[in-house]
Amino acid sequence: MNELFELNKGFLIKGYLWISGILTFGFSTYLFYFSSEVSTKWILTIYSITLFFAPTFVLFAWISDWFRKRRYKNRILSKKPYSDLEKIGFNKRAIKTNHNSLKDYVLFGEINGCQITFDIDIYKPRIAEFAIYGLTNNLNSKDYLQKAQEYDYSNIDFTRYSFTKKIDTRKEKLNSIQELEKILTELTHIVKKEKYEPIPITEAKPVGNTL
Repeated sequence: MNELFELNKGFLIKGYLWISGILTFGFSTYLFYFSSEVSTKWILTIYSITLFFAPTFVLFAWISDWFRKRRYKNRILSKKPYSDLEKIGFNKRAIKTNHNSLKDYVLFGEINGCQITFDIDIYKPRIAEFAIYGLTNNLNSKDYLQKAQEYDYSNIDFTRYSFTKKIDTRKEKLNSIQELEKILTELTHIVKKEKYEPIPITEAKPVGNTL
């Protein structure tokens, strides 16, 4: 809970005020033209919704998603070989924006000179995602699409800004952290072959095995 507010206090306050303000402004505009058609009881009820209940519900949904994603990540990190990520250099963490714009910490390390982050997609919680961020401006659109299709067969999501190796933890049973390290090393070879321009990751502070 402390890290939730440490990273997102300002965003949550602004989010509450924006949602409340937009809804209240919309209803106030309606009242300006049709106030005679709405009873005082309904006016008070709707204002209580726009000022408190609606923005609180939205923030509750955002916060629930934040904790849900953490729970999914910790579930993967509690099992081998992912519980041994620190042994291959994943002993740092950085701040990353989630799908709902809330921020959280992600583990990252360095293998073969490449910074790699560990994260998950909240909609595919059993898939571990290891991403290397970098630009590939040397590729034209045709080459980029061809490469994206080619890497998709290896479960690598290739975009203009990143290479993400996806590992389905239900189906791909890795026997050791060395096996995982080998997979990630192969990813670094692919990235370097494409002559990517690294996007540096800034360390937040030291971290242990779990987030």
